[in-house]
Amino acid sequence: MAKTKEAPKPAPTGVVNLCELLTTPPQTVQFTIWLIGKTPLITHAWSEKAKREMLSKQVKAMKAGREARDPQADFVNSLYEMGPNEYGFPATGFKNAILSAAHKDKGLARTTLMGALYLDADMVRVRPALAGAVCDMPLIRIYGTKPEMREDMVRVGAGMQKTATLAYRGQFTVWAVRITGQLNTTLVPIESLVPLIQDAGMAVGIGEWRNERKGVFGAFRMATAEEAGEWEKYRAGKGPLPLPEQMKMAAE
Repeated sequence: MAKTKEAPKPAPTGVVNLCELLTTPPQTVQFTIWLIGKTPLITHAWSEKAKREMLSKQVKAMKAGREARDPQADFVNSLYEMGPNEYGFPATGFKNAILSAAHKDKGLARTTLMGALYLDADMVRVRPALAGAVCDMPLIRIYGTKPEMREDMVRVGAGMQKTATLAYRGQFTVWAVRITGQLNTTLVPIESLVPLIQDAGMAVGIGEWRNERKGVFGAFRMATAEEAGEWEKYRAGKGPLPLPEQMKMAAE
């Protein structure tokens, strides 16, 4: 016997309280992972000076004379400060790395993952170019060795106008980050996230001169359960800094 079709429900009229229509909220899973750096991380935050110069050009202000180069200031300004002796990296950098590893040919489109993945971060207020403006940056804390000043030969400018100069930026030789977030599992199964993160750490990376930009820096991998426990102890001040095996052997 053929089933009779149910009559469509009448459309609501008047003012609708959407809370009454919320019957099945999205299924989200909270997760925590430790990512361990495989190669040193090079940071290059926008300095207050660079932002002021950019604003001056846009408002067509009178151009001031070129200031003397200060490598120490360049190094300090390249770091994302979160507090006294605390540094971070933009959460967007990690999310974009994971998104870059997604592709429809792998069975997961980038746009789908973009709407399903959310990474937690601390909102840190940085100095803006325009006095009185607000600039909050979502940062994830970096754990590891203290940042060192790094010197690189770079080319700046465009086309045939490029000139060689020296860049002074921060480098974290041993580093790890603790990432927490949420995943909408109605769109992306949680099992799909692990290989994406692993691919992102190897094929994409974060920071300057990463693999995605023809470099080898900023590569990372997921920590094992044992390694995550060691980094949690270090984070809580209850254990030593977990060092790579080659650095442990060199220190002995």
